[in-house]
Amino acid sequence: MGFHIIGDADTVLGYRFAGLSGDVVETAEEARVAFKAAIANNRKGVLLITEAVEDMLADDVTAHRLSSKPPYLAVMQDIWGPRGKRRSLQELIYEAVGIRIVQDN
Repeated sequence: MGFHIIGDADTVLGYRFAGLSGDVVETAEEARVAFKAAIANNRKGVLLITEAVEDMLADDVTAHRLSSKPPYLAVMQDIWGPRGKRRSLQELIYEAVGIRIVQDN
């Protein structure tokens, strides 16, 4: 697989110019089909998904991450920039286990 991207048309087009394969999706159902096809063969590689796709497939993305199987996921911004709702690693750890790794200032 190498690298593969799933996202909106403009973002995928930009990555195709860099030599990556990709799937353009506009709806949650299209995203689900593309995501399942990308993870079906378990070949080593990196699957890039945009934040919008992650929002559409939150349960599927979480289940795949917990399975610890390739391809490995990386969530990235689309061409319009960050959505502003991403939590820091410290916040995620605190939510999961209730321990603060770094004390807030």
